[in-house]
Amino acid sequence: MKQLKENSNKFFIRLLLMIVAFVAVDQAAGMFLYYFFTHQVSGEYAVANHVVYNLNEDVLVLGSSRASHHYNSSIIKDGLHLSCFNGGRDGEGLLYSTAIFELALQHHVPKVVVLDVTSDVLSEKEDEKNRLSILLPYLKQSYVIGNMIEKKDRLELIKSHLQTYRYNGQVVSIFQHYFLSSGNTVMGFNPLDNKMDVSRVSTHTSLKPYSDSISADNVNALNLFINECKRQKIQLFVFVSPRYNDDTQQNSYLKLKSICNSNKVIFHDFTNDVYFKNPEYYSDRAHLNGRGADLYTDTIVAFMKKRLSPAANVQYFSKNQEPLREN
Repeated sequence: MKQLKENSNKFFIRLLLMIVAFVAVDQAAGMFLYYFFTHQVSGEYAVANHVVYNLNEDVLVLGSSRASHHYNSSIIKDGLHLSCFNGGRDGEGLLYSTAIFELALQHHVPKVVVLDVTSDVLSEKEDEKNRLSILLPYLKQSYVIGNMIEKKDRLELIKSHLQTYRYNGQVVSIFQHYFLSSGNTVMGFNPLDNKMDVSRVSTHTSLKPYSDSISADNVNALNLFINECKRQKIQLFVFVSPRYNDDTQQNSYLKLKSICNSNKVIFHDFTNDVYFKNPEYYSDRAHLNGRGADLYTDTIVAFMKKRLSPAANVQYFSKNQEPLREN
């Protein structure tokens, strides 16, 4: 009996030591990965890290791939005489944009924010929630990140107590983008080079990829985004950038317009603007190429200049705001 008790004590001591060693290794590895993660020089996380840790520009552009590929930061900077950074990220929606915006505001308050949205931005999208794991490296920065990640799965927050789990699947990418500079981003702007083959595109094909049911989470995220801009006295522009064809009558789009209108947010939809119906301006039917992006950026700069007060005193509500354009 005594021998059994001694063996049992040895087992629990060894188990405890193993747990302590595992936690110590996990914490050390997490600190190691965090350093390389925050010092990436290229890639999408390098863009996100600038917004989260180093943002100091006057104008911030946020949104999905249509933001990162459609808004030329240099043209905005030269046109408005305000520094600009494009924080758009491929494949991400409103939940990501709101979370990354909250993180940016902890260190810097821009004067102007451009939020690029799609007509289905408020639609229910399960895959949008699944991608929220990319926010795990920023978990300790704000409770908002935890709230966003919880929308995917509460178990995700439990697993995130492991420091190394927060970088799960990213290790190779982290070191690649730390040691190797790649891409052609200019202040976050990532132009597309190719031209769309219009012969393969039907102008009658709907681009609506999701159900038309409204997501309460996305509506709340949009309202949070707008309220933060009001609170911080940031001039907000919400744009639907050009698309070769689109469905602008779905519930999400109508709800989007209603929220912007009720909050007196400057909203403008360029989807059906005839100036951007030239297929030469597109990389595919959802994205402008570099040439189209430059023309579009020139257009929104002219639009914004008419609605902005002098740079030293930018106000949230524009005195020159025009009524929303009906499609």
